Order: sequence, then C-alpha cells, then structure tokens
Amino acid sequence: MEKSGFKVHKYFKTSKHLVDIYGVLPTVLGDISVVVACKNYEERWKVGLDVLKEMEMVAKTLQASKVIVITTSTFSDNALSYANGRNITLIDKGELMNIAK
Repeated sequence: MEKSGFKVHKYFKTSKHLVDIYGVLPTVLGDISVVVACKNYEERWKVGLDVLKEMEMVAKTLQASKVIVITTSTFSDNALSYANGRNITLIDKGELMNIAK
C-alpha cells in the first residue's frame, strides 16, 4: 500500500476497535481510505460473517472507502455470500500465496 502512495497506519485504534491496517491515500478530490483485517488462522478455521460485519462498522466509523479481509485460511460460505456485491475484498490463503510470488 505504501508503494501505491498510501499513508499506512498499523494497529490503528478507534474508540472501540483495533484495525490491523488503516491506509489513507490523499488525492485532490479527497482522501481515499481502506481498512484491512489480517486473520492468521489455521487451515481448519474459516473467517466468518462476524469479522466482515465488524470491519464494515469500523469502515463506517472511519468513513473508509474499502474493506479488505486477508486470511491464511479460507472464508465461510456466509462470509463469501455477504461480501459479494459489497465493497469488501476477501483474500484467502491461495490468493495470498499468489500475491507473495
């Protein structure tokens, strides 16, 4: 994100939540901000709907433009359905490995 011009805040605290990454990209039209949750789960655990809803609340509080949830595991079917059609990007273990290459 920093290479793309974002000012990155790691472990950003709001009044009620801790965000793994909060990135702000200043533009002439106004700031574009992104909240990122990083979930280091074992393969048998899936990221659920609760994580996505919490990150949406954080994004609303911070007026973020985008939510990204990254995991070393996978996502539940409910989480996948919920993210579809919303401004939420999900990155699972397979996609994370492709990015790392």
